[in-house]
Amino acid sequence: MNPITGLICILGVLPGFLSQTIHVWQTPVIWATEGSSVTLPCDYRIIGEMDTSTGSYKWYRHMVRSKVEVTENNMKFSGRLSSVVNDQFIRGRSAAITLQRLELSDSGMYYCEVIFENGQKISGEGNGTFLNVTASVSGPPPYTVQNIIRMVLGVLVVLAALSVCCFSGDKKNENQRESKQCEVRLNMTFSQPNAPPSEEKMV
Repeated sequence: MNPITGLICILGVLPGFLSQTIHVWQTPVIWATEGSSVTLPCDYRIIGEMDTSTGSYKWYRHMVRSKVEVTENNMKFSGRLSSVVNDQFIRGRSAAITLQRLELSDSGMYYCEVIFENGQKISGEGNGTFLNVTASVSGPPPYTVQNIIRMVLGVLVVLAALSVCCFSGDKKNENQRESKQCEVRLNMTFSQPNAPPSEEKMV
């Protein structure tokens, strides 16, 4: 009997042996702010017949030369971690977790693993999610394009107002100077001494 044919016969006794696979998907990168909460999505799909009542999932955080499990038993995540309910995991095919009160040190790569016991242990692991936690910004607003445009428009409005005021002031001063010159001319006219009599009248 051909060895390959014998192997095929043996595998044929185990229905779905080759098709029982778990595919896991994760969001590649997620940004969050210090002190906030963030949900790390993890969705999976099962190929082949499998008893889904015995499933579970785990999350790991990969650090340099280490693999730390993200659980409530881990002091770093204790009291800050929440998971989806079992019904959402089984029917919704979701293994997401939520981290609360984020810290800058929470930044890192997180991996989701989905496990099912179907006579044997079958598992699937996602490609990982990089969580980038940034510091919360306090104080003046950041210099975004919109804020810069607002500041430029504000400066232009102020300059326009100053120009109008200066023009009005110059116009007013010019009018005042003209009125004073008129007054001087009038005063000079009325205050001019009488002209001497002509020679014809004297003769």
